[in-house]
Amino acid sequence: MNRKGYTSTNILAVCDFNMCFTFALVGWEGSAHDTRILVEALRNSSLKFPHAPEGKYYLVDSGYPTMKGFMGPYKSARYHIPQFRMSRAFRSENEVFNYHHSSLRSVIERTFGVCKARWRILQNMPSYSPKVQFKIIWSCFAIHNYIRRMGSNDLEDLENLEDINKFQEGERGFEDDDGESSFVYSQPTHEDTQQIIIIRNTIRDQLSNGSTS
Repeated sequence: MNRKGYTSTNILAVCDFNMCFTFALVGWEGSAHDTRILVEALRNSSLKFPHAPEGKYYLVDSGYPTMKGFMGPYKSARYHIPQFRMSRAFRSENEVFNYHHSSLRSVIERTFGVCKARWRILQNMPSYSPKVQFKIIWSCFAIHNYIRRMGSNDLEDLENLEDINKFQEGERGFEDDDGESSFVYSQPTHEDTQQIIIIRNTIRDQLSNGSTS
């Protein structure tokens, strides 16, 4: 049972800018906190989470911590694109960063949107057993990736469907690499966290100054 009173599953998913899923962890109850699921994915090497290369990072929303390999937005500042449509004027440097962060991170929402528009079963799952439901989700993600990689031209039609990009906050999200991961999770240190915060601040300052160098 999730926080809204109905049964659901919380999916931790990663995608690339080609709108292909690169990882998905399916099966957690809808009420599970995003950070709890992420930490489990990082700790459990058998899940083969695709860790960001050294010096790189994933863009995550405010439901996840900003730490090594994961860069979230600034809190206590506008973040979602619709908020900026009402008033585009930035109120702070943090909002400048958040706007660009949200613009890039929205690819995961559009990826889920295309999946849900293509397979309506994902929006109203029948009362199958959890095991069957999880297999359906995995199958939809796998076929989605296949269609994307085959260069299907129906994406524009799907993206134009009404409300395709309107997502409930909290929806997150498959790795097709069968190789063993050599990564061993360790709790991020204060230095690790400070390093990603410094990088975020540097990007913010460059964006605020109109520089991308």
